[in-house]
Amino acid sequence: MKKLLILDETLRNAQQSLWATRMRTKSMLPIASVMDQAGFDTICVGAGVTFETAAMYLHEDPWERMRLLRREAPRTRFDVLVRARNLWGWRAQPFDVQTLYLETLLRNGVDSFKLFDGLNDMRNMDHLLSEGIRLGFKVKGFVGFNESPAHTDEYLAEKAKEFVQRGVHAIVISDSAGVMRPERARSALTAVRAAIGDLELHFHAHTSTGLGREACRQAIRAGVDVIWTAARPVAWGTALPATRDVIQIAREEGRTVEVDEDRIREIDDWFYWVAHEEGQPVPEELPFDPAHFQSYIGHQIPGGMISNLVKQLQDRWLEKRLPDVLEDASRVRAELGYPHMSTPFSQFVGVQAVMNVIQGERYATPPEALRLYSRGAFGKPIWPLDPNVQDRLTGGAAPIDPLDGLDEPALPKIRAEHGPFESDEDLLLFLFLHPAAYGDFKKNRQPITWSPRPHPVCALVKALAGRTDIASVEIERGPLKVTLSGGTGN
Repeated sequence: MKKLLILDETLRNAQQSLWATRMRTKSMLPIASVMDQAGFDTICVGAGVTFETAAMYLHEDPWERMRLLRREAPRTRFDVLVRARNLWGWRAQPFDVQTLYLETLLRNGVDSFKLFDGLNDMRNMDHLLSEGIRLGFKVKGFVGFNESPAHTDEYLAEKAKEFVQRGVHAIVISDSAGVMRPERARSALTAVRAAIGDLELHFHAHTSTGLGREACRQAIRAGVDVIWTAARPVAWGTALPATRDVIQIAREEGRTVEVDEDRIREIDDWFYWVAHEEGQPVPEELPFDPAHFQSYIGHQIPGGMISNLVKQLQDRWLEKRLPDVLEDASRVRAELGYPHMSTPFSQFVGVQAVMNVIQGERYATPPEALRLYSRGAFGKPIWPLDPNVQDRLTGGAAPIDPLDGLDEPALPKIRAEHGPFESDEDLLLFLFLHPAAYGDFKKNRQPITWSPRPHPVCALVKALAGRTDIASVEIERGPLKVTLSGGTGN
């Protein structure tokens, strides 16, 4: 049987899922050379939220991070997740900005990207797809899955074929909500494989409901070429499967995985240390709970978004109404045509559900962005909107072409009104951030400094020396013996 490839998501999707994308560059660089030697097919190094978070909250230059990672890991392909015409945030970016973004990624060491739209609307991705191919990227068409009447095996296969017809180099079937049952993974990926022939096929599954392990097993049986994984300390929980576990599953299924397992262990060990240093818990693999699954598949709101909903309710002394909000969110998601539950659509669903519960009347005062969505401004919905809801949201206003005005050049005006910029990277950071956040980043930017990985024994001694609840420690290996007592070593 053909070998299985691993795409590592430790530095992007995994830490986004568990650490709110707050991993610092100094935690990445010491292990980057080992990741480069591990035998990964690809290492994912970013997405729109990575740029925003690094600059806004860590005051680090995400472009410098990318260049430093490339310097430390020169051999392995780097990629990013590109979120269709928006690139980041909610606003559609003009075509010249989209092209500049790809050119700048390429110049900073990225050579592949997966292209994603929350409505699986090809129109929102066509410019980036054609430009990516022109520039020489390996382009992966990303088909999002939700548990819904719309997301049949035939639908997924047809969307994959649309990408193939446009010349992509690979197809990704993504279950970011973690709701794909194992038997469904087998049937869906078998259907997609039949539709795309020998083209490279990826499977990406989160493990939020305890289905991820067996879904990956069935994906491997269905003949996928690439599975997305993460280092153990940032795997499982609501993230992705751990690399070593997927390797074991693959071998149980008779597939070869050509990675250096010693390097994989080094990577795991390092991120255990990072988790310890950052005070981050290491999640366990969640068991499948049928009751939780049934309550979750209706709304499929990500965990981080649920915490925001709780905060909104607490501000109004209504936190006990969360079950009502989640129940209403299930209705809203269906009424809005089962969009992929990522930005901005998860916000559309969650915020509207909160307003419905608080106001006691459904869709009494919908946000303007939701009205625009109902008119097609974000693209064609995956499933027809509920007619009554659509009528209420549109108010009879005309449909909107989601590509309207995107062919009008924006960069000359941006440079004239907000420049001069230090570089294209600087200009894009300005666009990633609102002006106040950009000014804050420029004022508080932190230099990226890092140190080589400490020897595990040295790190252990340092950690133990700082403890006040241990009287003495003795470490012995061969002829070497170190005793720590009363804060001093002898």
